[in-house]
Amino acid sequence: MKFAVLSLLLVCAGVSQAASLHEVVRLTGRLYTWWTQPHPPLDILKPEYVKEDAFATGTPNLIQLAGDLGLHECVTRMKEVGLDRVLNHEGWFTLFCPTDEAFKQGNILPGDETLVQKMRLHVARGLYNSSDFHNEAVFRTMLPRRFIRINKYETDKETQIRTANGQPIKSMNHRARNGYIHILSGMMTSVYDRAGTVLSELEECCPQHYEMISLMKLSGLDKDLDRANPITFLAPTNEAFVKMHPEFLIHLKKNKALLAKLMKAHVIPGTWYTVGLSNGIKLRTWSNEYVTIGKDQDGKIKFSNAEAGMITDINATNGVTHTVESLVVPASVRMEVQALLAKLHSNKY
Repeated sequence: MKFAVLSLLLVCAGVSQAASLHEVVRLTGRLYTWWTQPHPPLDILKPEYVKEDAFATGTPNLIQLAGDLGLHECVTRMKEVGLDRVLNHEGWFTLFCPTDEAFKQGNILPGDETLVQKMRLHVARGLYNSSDFHNEAVFRTMLPRRFIRINKYETDKETQIRTANGQPIKSMNHRARNGYIHILSGMMTSVYDRAGTVLSELEECCPQHYEMISLMKLSGLDKDLDRANPITFLAPTNEAFVKMHPEFLIHLKKNKALLAKLMKAHVIPGTWYTVGLSNGIKLRTWSNEYVTIGKDQDGKIKFSNAEAGMITDINATNGVTHTVESLVVPASVRMEVQALLAKLHSNKY
């Protein structure tokens, strides 16, 4: 029975590699089937870590190798939080080490996570090289119940980007005696709660999105949003609703059918970090319609008519959230929304 299950897993893994999952989801708008749902990999095919054998290879440990690779800030931070005392002899571990420049830049994201949490998030438990980097693969980290999510994006026919929690993987497969190092061009600074979903993370961090959270709950889609995995959530600011009309929210709450369609237009199956968004691509939403991605030379993103806000790439257990400055209005309800706004502006309500 064990071998039958293992064979099925291997077949499924082959299928998931053969096809581009992002392409399937982009075209169909469907959630992934059970075998493509993100789960930490089974390590039964990985060799067991034996400390004596590892030392006998004479190769450096993860901390030593990171230093040899010039990842000095990563080594300093690992030592600062005490992780070096584990990474210098225990195994297997896979270290996602940001460059020195990445530490200097430091992404600004909501939350009060500590340096200990940030650095533990960069260490996966297990031995993983690029052959394990399937789209939407997730790896357990040293931060309990938080994962590193791998994504693969094709920016054009010649270029493929791989990311770890939205940060581009610059260099891969540096082997130490007790694991691998992969080099990131950015820090994974968005540390979510143990059970933090795209909705609950936004609710906790960002009161400027209170109206969107309330509307999701009113529409009844909040439970679907919490269960879905993986998804990309577009979160308009409170001001985005006011910009439509000061009384727009009042009437939207009364029209449950319109509300549901508008809410679904802000949910995209699959995890789409900003680095994977290319100008002109179309992504299907839960409303069964498309948003078209606009991306200028400065990297500024638009989701159809909605410009991305100051905060993007907010990680959660089930995907990622991008804030937007205006509503995504799907074509199927555009005339209805315009008619409502016309009445509001003419004081006919």
